[in-house]
Amino acid sequence: MIVDLLYFFFVLGVLVFVHELGHFLVAKKSGIRVETFSLGFPPKAVGIKIGETEYCLSWLPLGGYVKMAGMDDFAPEEGKGKPWEFQSKPRWIQMAVLIAGPAMNFLLGFLLLLTLRMAAGEDAFLDDSRVGEVQTNSPFYTAGLRPGDRILTIGNTAVNDWEEMEDAFLLNAGDVVPVEIERIPAYRSDMTERLAISIDLTSFPREGLGLGYYITAEVGAVMPGMPAAEIGLQPGDVVTSVNGVPVTMWWEMSREISAQPGVEISLTWQRNDEEMTAQIIPAPQTLYGETVGRIGINPASKRNPISFFKAVRRSAAETINLSTAIFGFVKGIVIGEQSSKNLAGPVGIFQLVGQSAERGFSFLLWFMALLSINLGVLNLLPIPVLDGGHLTILAIEGIIRRDLSARHKAWLQQAGFAFLLFLIIYVTFNDIGRISGWFGN
Repeated sequence: MIVDLLYFFFVLGVLVFVHELGHFLVAKKSGIRVETFSLGFPPKAVGIKIGETEYCLSWLPLGGYVKMAGMDDFAPEEGKGKPWEFQSKPRWIQMAVLIAGPAMNFLLGFLLLLTLRMAAGEDAFLDDSRVGEVQTNSPFYTAGLRPGDRILTIGNTAVNDWEEMEDAFLLNAGDVVPVEIERIPAYRSDMTERLAISIDLTSFPREGLGLGYYITAEVGAVMPGMPAAEIGLQPGDVVTSVNGVPVTMWWEMSREISAQPGVEISLTWQRNDEEMTAQIIPAPQTLYGETVGRIGINPASKRNPISFFKAVRRSAAETINLSTAIFGFVKGIVIGEQSSKNLAGPVGIFQLVGQSAERGFSFLLWFMALLSINLGVLNLLPIPVLDGGHLTILAIEGIIRRDLSARHKAWLQQAGFAFLLFLIIYVTFNDIGRISGWFGN
């Protein structure tokens, strides 16, 4: 528990520091006087004043703030017209100061993802244009693409890995594009044949390509205490059939096991050219509101070195994808497509940080990147008190060509603070209920 708390405060402290540092640096560069830079919310624990700024550590560790001259969240100042005041600066400078905080969180998320890629390389299956699962409702399946096919060309573009394949499909969205593939015939596993198909991308699937990575059914890790460990499954074993259904790819095996929660099934695998079979009962687990079977294994993880420029591209793409997914989740909650019970608050984040740390430092850094991007998205929402709320007010003032009164701003900020306080209480109750099992499955 103590170690988890240290990890939690470390992660939160870094994210808050980076966010507030963004506001601080741009404000200073713009000639705005920064009166306070605080990690944590009042009451103040310790502080030291250097020049015009007091640097503080405060007792409530769930955030931080930068107090600038002429700007106050709860009682907006009219300003005295001094050149170093926030309100005296042009609106574009005020917006730049506000955007700098979330921008630093996005930058931190990107840099953490980049660091992980450079240090650990990337999954070997990303260096291949072979596809695993092909969803039957996708235009790719309709065109004749099948699991195990390797995509060679899309239009006039040769593709060598998954990133090039995705980019080529996105560039051809809205067209019917010729695709050349390589397939291993069912009757000859020692040869390949080339086929030409045409894929209709005029109605590009909103859910994505509908394609899965090509990952074999080789076991990479076995989780202690799970059914796979109980029957003696080991890393390096290759699962060949589940309940009599032959499997060669991870998604095929996962599909068969997931469909049998709590039901005894047979599992067959190869170990050093020896075939082994055992009966196993997949443990029921709830995933996105559905009960599925899990036996406690992970795929074999082979990593390849990655060049710096490719790592930059892929880390940037992952940052954009995560940001888009988070915005989409927020939109889903607003329009009722997502349940607000899926929101996590401080208690839930504390638990997830601890779980990530247990899996290793790389998992903790990845979760830290995800949290940083989350924090960037959250602060851009148009809620008063948040950066996005301030930006919205500035945009409204720009449209109507006059400043809102200090009284109206104060009312909006107080309403925003009340909403955030309610939200924190709500998600904390959700977290406790989820962890304790009050809400069931």
